Amino acid sequence: METIAVYGKGGIGKSVVATNLSVHYAQAGLRVLHVGCDPKHDSAIRLLESPTNIRTVLEVLSDNPEDPPPEDILTLGRYGIACCEAGGPPPGVGCGGRGVARVIETLDEMQLLQSGQYDVAIFDVLGDVVCGGFAAPLREGFARKVVIVVSEEPMALFAANNITRAVDIYKENGVRLAGLVVNLRSNQAPRGPLQAFAERLGTTILGVLERDPRIIEGEKVQRTILEYAPEAPAAQVMRSVGEALRVLDPESLPLPTPMTDDEFFNFMRLNGG
Repeated sequence: METIAVYGKGGIGKSVVATNLSVHYAQAGLRVLHVGCDPKHDSAIRLLESPTNIRTVLEVLSDNPEDPPPEDILTLGRYGIACCEAGGPPPGVGCGGRGVARVIETLDEMQLLQSGQYDVAIFDVLGDVVCGGFAAPLREGFARKVVIVVSEEPMALFAANNITRAVDIYKENGVRLAGLVVNLRSNQAPRGPLQAFAERLGTTILGVLERDPRIIEGEKVQRTILEYAPEAPAAQVMRSVGEALRVLDPESLPLPTPMTDDEFFNFMRLNGG
């Protein structure tokens, strides 16, 4: 079974990448489990016909903390994608990372990933890895392949370097950095520094998404770019990324080489474009 976690700085486009991967695999006939790991529970809405009807894992557990059936935490989306959202506390109350950790525990208790029901699981994980809860898919070894979404912006790369540190910490669990997906803020941004950054981390760029208004247009009607504009360049990139991930063997991937903060800022000074 494939297990893929999509990480990156907040607002960088993780959910765009994660939901397109889920749709790509489902359209290819694979059985897909899509897990949204954000208290805002706004990942799977792109995959559901009635996005307001999904109940989060924390909501279900608050009603039935002992032994909820799998169907209580799963909502069936388009193409038969099984959708699950971690949920979390209201803004300003409690720890958002706890919802991520709890959904991982629940999936493990239900043996959903071990049951043979699914061919691939996609984890759409909140932001930077500064919290043990957000690192749960790595810490528990659920995510064998990690994809980091970046842009040409320095803070997006800073977050990616931090996430690579977490991958390095949990490498003994079989976690590997599969590569970067670049979601450009400006289509005129130079690509050389991004390539140099990937090489410095010991990884590759899986694909580059250029700015395309059709991505946002699709989101307004809860559709991925693969569905809204299947012939768009961005849709073609997502298919290519999906296929590249499928053939990657985690055991053959090199260990990442993250930088210290000082090394990162020196790298940026030397590779500013």
